[in-house]
Amino acid sequence: MFVAKTILGKNLRGRKVVSKNGSELGFVVDAYFDNSGKINSLMVQPEREDREFKDHLDKNGFIPVPYESVRAIGKYVIVDFPTR
Repeated sequence: MFVAKTILGKNLRGRKVVSKNGSELGFVVDAYFDNSGKINSLMVQPEREDREFKDHLDKNGFIPVPYESVRAIGKYVIVDFPTR
């Protein structure tokens, strides 16, 4: 039986984001929500400059990660990267 746990957006800020293959992407700096309060996407500040991230950065230098790409939230946020 799967039990979903509610995660508050403010509790995500500062968590390390790691791809499911183990690459460290950076840290959550913000989350965007829809009108119902569900998370749409996470904004990740890259931990380092890397060619792997270059094509995924927005105009502010963050990696936008659609919430559908989030696979797990615990000590780390595990995501599919590159995002779909």
